Amino acid sequence: MKRAVPSGGAEGAPPEPATDRDSAAPPTDRQRFIEQSATAVGQAWAKRWRQDLHREGRPTAGGWPGTLREARTQVESSLPGELLRRKMPAITGVERELAARTANASARDEWRRHLEPETP
Repeated sequence: MKRAVPSGGAEGAPPEPATDRDSAAPPTDRQRFIEQSATAVGQAWAKRWRQDLHREGRPTAGGWPGTLREARTQVESSLPGELLRRKMPAITGVERELAARTANASARDEWRRHLEPETP
């Protein structure tokens, strides 16, 4: 009787490491929810920045002023409560970091869409 050989090849060899194709599975409802929520968090964050600057009489000019650390705070203040309301498990550290990066990128993109000329 022939024994099964791990996908790594020769008998006794360790299995092959995971590849990108292994992680190319379609996103779950939870992943989609977290990504969409983080995108919305970033857009709202950029909008608040613009509103604050306009109240001060300043234009929305230059590069996005937010930081990844601030994005983490934005995510932490909104996503865990929303997951709880939806009776979903708490956000993991990996999900939180991905959400923060998504929120920061979304805010930066939103900022760039609304740039105004600087006044001398």
